[in-house]
Parts: sequence; C-alpha cells; structure tokens
Amino acid sequence: MKKTKFFTLALCVMVLSTSCLGSFSAFNSLKDWNSQVSNNKFVNNLLFWGLNIIPVYPLFFLGDTLIFNVIEFWSGSNPIAMEAGEVETQTIVKNGNTYEMTASKNSLKVTVIKGPDTGNTADLFYLPEEKSWNAPTPEGEVIKLSSMEEGFYMVYLPDGREVKMNPTTTKEQGLAIINSKLANCDTYFAFAQ
Repeated sequence: MKKTKFFTLALCVMVLSTSCLGSFSAFNSLKDWNSQVSNNKFVNNLLFWGLNIIPVYPLFFLGDTLIFNVIEFWSGSNPIAMEAGEVETQTIVKNGNTYEMTASKNSLKVTVIKGPDTGNTADLFYLPEEKSWNAPTPEGEVIKLSSMEEGFYMVYLPDGREVKMNPTTTKEQGLAIINSKLANCDTYFAFAQ
C-alpha cells in the first residue's frame, strides 16, 4: 500500500504541480493523421469537425497538457514521441529529494537518489489502448493512476476514490480538487500550489 501511495503521489505531483509547454506530440500526431486521411480537403475538414464534436481533439490536447508535456518538461523527452529503444534520463531536485527520471517510449521510472525518501522508486507505464498511466505492484498487480475517460481526466487514489476533472479545469482548480479529496487522509500531504 505504501508503494501505491508513492506511485499516486509521484504522478499527481508531476502532473498537477507544473505548468509545462511541450511538443504536444499526441495532439500533433492526431492532426497529422487527420490531414492525410483523404486527398479531399473537405473530407479531412469534416473529419476534423467531427473529432472536435466527439471530443477527440480536446482529449488529445488535454492528455498532452496534463501528462505528456509535463513528462517531457521534467525528463527532456515525451514518452509518446519517443521511438522504441530510445531512453533519456534527467535529474531534478524537489522538496528536499533528488529524483532521477528515466523516460522511454510509454514509460517513466522515477527513483529518489538523495534525500529523505532515498530508495523509493515508481515505475509508470502508459497503455495507449486504455489512455491510462499505470504502475505495477511488487505482486504484479497493475494499478491505474490516471486516465482519460468519457471526456474527463481521472486520478485514482489508493483508497479507491476517483477524482474526476473536466477538461476545462485549470491547474489551480485541479490542485484544489485533489487537495479537498485528500484533506481527511493522513497518509498524504497537500500538493503545493
């Protein structure tokens, strides 16, 4: 359970406590695909409007904004944009801990290499078919940490609660939502605003 809390905490801190501009690889990949579906620009434009109404484009944009660009900012590369076998490592210092973040295609490993939490690790992996970030337990169970579901960004807490955020939620509103859910929980600390 302690490792689960660390996984959730690591993902939430990375996603909600930064404001990062990145390459928007998921959104741009969708846009590139959309522009090449047909040789007819009217068909491509009709598909573009349909994917905005459904709302595929907004979900891809939100996924880039809340997850992939944050990972790209901290690690220097976007796991979605990376090629198989490509690896990049970054070291950051936050809240008295030094973290080593190693990104590869659809995965991120976070290790505390110095500080009060030295030795803690979190292995996160993205499942494109589920549009979710997950973490394995030592027993081999897969824990879903966050996902895009029915047009909402979802964060799953270790106690089983779900935090559901509208795609239009600002960073500050998202932090307030998470903090309000964690207010009565003594195993978490409030996220820095």
